[in-house]
Amino acid sequence: MGRPKQHGEATRKALLVRAGQVLQREGPEALSLRRLAADVGTTTRAVYSVFGGKEGLLSAMYRTMGDTLARLHEAVPQDPDVVVELVQLCLAYRESVRRHATLYPLLFDGVPGFAPSSTDKEQARRGLVRVLSSLNRGIAEGRFHDRTANDMAHELLALVHGLASLEVKGTLGGASRARRLWKDATSTLVAGFCAPSAPIP
Repeated sequence: MGRPKQHGEATRKALLVRAGQVLQREGPEALSLRRLAADVGTTTRAVYSVFGGKEGLLSAMYRTMGDTLARLHEAVPQDPDVVVELVQLCLAYRESVRRHATLYPLLFDGVPGFAPSSTDKEQARRGLVRVLSSLNRGIAEGRFHDRTANDMAHELLALVHGLASLEVKGTLGGASRARRLWKDATSTLVAGFCAPSAPIP
């Protein structure tokens, strides 16, 4: 009979959740392995055993958020109406943030001294690749005018990142109101892609 795992998945999840809470509420300077171990009721040795150190912990936090973001985007089915599909992709972005609200800032704000690996960054980017695929389909179908897929993707990212940041802070109110605001805002932006661009004064 093999030896039982000393520190299992429950410990790993608890450390990730608590690390995200500390990072979100108190900033990166408060994120110490000794503090995390005490908060979760384990030992510093356990943190090293699970993650190999602070760098490994931050990598796991980034990877968890990035993987959820990618998987939820890739799970959105192709819709006959690309406008409907893009709104669903935006709502998938929201769902990924709701699942890991404390880990979300790590993707954009980062932590001084921490750099995600190229593999982890590429994994997180899969969600964007899925969105670009839909945007390029809309262009090919003649639905979108005078815009490139990259430009539209950046406009969408600016909107959903702003909405996500506000929802994480509680500014959008309850979940039902927040979802309505997400749907209204993203529907309006995507519908705007279907009209010729207005000239810049």
